[in-house]
Amino acid sequence: MQQDATVIIELLKKGDPAFFKEQYELYYKEFMHYAFKKGIPTDAAKDIYQEAFITLFENAATGKLTALTSSLKTYIFGIANFKMLAFHRKNKKHVNLDPAIDIKEEATISLENETLTNSQTQLFNALQELGARCKNMLHLFYLDGLTIKEIMEVEDYSSENTVKAQKSRCLKQLKELAKQPHG
Repeated sequence: MQQDATVIIELLKKGDPAFFKEQYELYYKEFMHYAFKKGIPTDAAKDIYQEAFITLFENAATGKLTALTSSLKTYIFGIANFKMLAFHRKNKKHVNLDPAIDIKEEATISLENETLTNSQTQLFNALQELGARCKNMLHLFYLDGLTIKEIMEVEDYSSENTVKAQKSRCLKQLKELAKQPHG
């Protein structure tokens, strides 16, 4: 894979249109299906897929992408995962005026109306106080199911050990915040 990865990166750096088109079409249908399963509307999924490829080429052109430690598909889907997460975050801030509320939104609404145990309330409050970087790290790992390696690539960390250390610090910080009395 090393030689293939080197060739791929060179083609990306050059901005080879034929290579771009080939790679774009290669994963398009699979990504659209994946995005649908993640609750992304078709138009937004198309935009996210295009943005993921733009980011891929920008990372190659600027030297951020110097080696592929996974397949190109994994790298593209990792970027797209981050963009889908941002899409969901952005849209949670807005009221959905569409009468066809999806199941995820109903589950969120009903969860908010439930009475939480003391431990759940402490954890919820701690999560609210946690910094954005830590919230993102824990969300990517525990909720989105990204691997340490995928988080490293998507978030532009220098090594897997850096990601592990950051995740560990974030968990420690969350535990400490959860122990503090809130009121």
